Amino acid sequence: MSLYNRRKFIFLSLATTGCSFSPVYKSDVGPAFLRGKIVLPKPGSRDDYMLYSKLEENFGQLENPVFSLSVSYGVSSKGLGSLGSITRYNLIGNANFKLVNISTGALIISDKLKVFTSYSASSQTLATETAARAAQDRLMVSIADQVSTSIIMNYNTNQ
Repeated sequence: MSLYNRRKFIFLSLATTGCSFSPVYKSDVGPAFLRGKIVLPKPGSRDDYMLYSKLEENFGQLENPVFSLSVSYGVSSKGLGSLGSITRYNLIGNANFKLVNISTGALIISDKLKVFTSYSASSQTLATETAARAAQDRLMVSIADQVSTSIIMNYNTNQ
């Protein structure tokens, strides 16, 4: 009987503590205070397109430009395997971003991120190249999600 009372207490305490939490993403787009206010640069490559389209998906299409976001990234590849045979590749992405207020030129947020993804190497060239492209796309989406999360978590709404 004592065990039952503990379970009830634990369940009730967990149920009541979660009431004060609110989700960061209330819908499928970013918070209302940043929605449509971030100017993104024009993409110059396929990787840029994947990165900026995901950022636009997270923050919404530009309606009222208030902030300018610049993202610079680098990608390195590392082969993994045994006995001289590479069976897996890791893609490591390093990114720096800056969010600047357009009217004042003040730096709002600046951060460095490190993200990785991987893919399998195959004896078939087409399969390996397809997996590499998919991994590169996943890496760009992951960088965009990390940038979005960092901006949302570190942005002070009182600015």
